[in-house]
Amino acid sequence: MSAVSGFYAFAKGVLTPIMTPWIKFTVSGEENLPAQGGYLLVPNHLSNVDPLCLCWYFMKRDTAVRFLAKKSMFSVPVFGWIIKGMGLIPVNRDSNPAAVLAPTRDALRAGEVVGIFPEGTLTRDPDQWPMQFKSGAARLALDTGVAVIPVSQWGPQAIMAPYNAKGMDMRPGRRVSYHFGAPVDLSDLMSPAGSEDHDAVNEATRRISDAVRAGVGKLRGLPVPEKVWDPATQAGPWWEEELAKKAKKAKKAKKARKKG
Repeated sequence: MSAVSGFYAFAKGVLTPIMTPWIKFTVSGEENLPAQGGYLLVPNHLSNVDPLCLCWYFMKRDTAVRFLAKKSMFSVPVFGWIIKGMGLIPVNRDSNPAAVLAPTRDALRAGEVVGIFPEGTLTRDPDQWPMQFKSGAARLALDTGVAVIPVSQWGPQAIMAPYNAKGMDMRPGRRVSYHFGAPVDLSDLMSPAGSEDHDAVNEATRRISDAVRAGVGKLRGLPVPEKVWDPATQAGPWWEEELAKKAKKAKKAKKARKKG
């Protein structure tokens, strides 16, 4: 497991006076975090402050987490220098999936802790539940055999709303809640084929998604919707309700025309 050292330690020193009064954590499931070796963190994605808050939480535990970040972010003046120094992994979205995951796979095999947001972007679910997961986290898990820790979070969206350019709420005492679930059991899906076994990848993705969604439900005190929001089609429980309303409305209109 990677400890906070070098530039990461410098960043911790810089962030301490900023983050300590600003972000207050409520955490459950810390006993599920491995004490040794590399592992994969898979959080739901609510806000652009998610990586900062998660990095800060793990800095306080003296654990360095290498999150995946868009390659373009590394060319941003000053900010790019900082995230490069912190060991974030550049992702070129134009590359094929194998090329994108290769450095992440190497980091996990070297005993690093890696964070990947399996939704690929901020959730577009209208009620902010985790939307459909991409397969990257499952592929990494099946290829490396590392523990997959589902991270469920709630609160960052109140600090910086998704797709909102108005900025962050910097008032002291902003609350962020985490639940770290038990490692997702993928033992029956492991084989020499690794991520080449597409059925195993699909099942692993489903299990990881279910674990994260269950934790979000626990944090919110709400039942988890059975349907998962699909960003490609916007299909989900709300979409189906909307279709049902439209069908009912059309049926009434048809009856009215017949009476007329």
